[in-house]
Amino acid sequence: MLSAAWKLALLPALVVAPAVSAQTTPAATQTAPATQQTAPAATPDTAATPAPAASPAAVKVEDQDSFTVVGVTVRTNNDAEASGQGKIPELWQNAMTSGQLDQIPNRVGDGMVVVYSDYATDGSGDFTYTLGVRVSSADKIPDGMVKRVIPTGKYAVVQSDQGPPQEVIPALWQHIAQMTPQQLGGTRSYQTDFEIYPPITDPGTMQMTAHIGVK
Repeated sequence: MLSAAWKLALLPALVVAPAVSAQTTPAATQTAPATQQTAPAATPDTAATPAPAASPAAVKVEDQDSFTVVGVTVRTNNDAEASGQGKIPELWQNAMTSGQLDQIPNRVGDGMVVVYSDYATDGSGDFTYTLGVRVSSADKIPDGMVKRVIPTGKYAVVQSDQGPPQEVIPALWQHIAQMTPQQLGGTRSYQTDFEIYPPITDPGTMQMTAHIGVK
């Protein structure tokens, strides 16, 4: 189950994210919104005020085995999220306050996963955003939820700094957006990307990893 620490850590963790190219990274949110009108912390394309610059993050390219995530989902794009009328903040709000993710059976671990999939083009087009948990089996999916399969493949893994989520998450995505294919270990495939959030107990020392599909 999601602990109270998870909810307390994520709900207030919203800032205006750094301005980066929509062609580089999706309008991702890694943190839950305090209100539905507030833009998500990790939406790199919803910027008005730059976030602190990310410190150099070591990149390692891994061959990822396939796994399954069950969660709640929306179809959105960077322009919508940047407008203040995006769908991602409400998705997080509902998940955190209603305990939706606690209803998912066969979950593996206590962390959370965000999946970006079904890109219409690249970071500038529509994409599907799913907030959920890893499961050992998706034979029983709660009503209103979906299954997403992380495909086997090559992913560039970049870890955030450790600190308050409203600082380290936007900084990580800004850092990724500025990386060349050579630095990232390949050209972004825009097929599937995902983020891993381990269980946290101290909101001031949060750390997460972004897994970027490359080819």
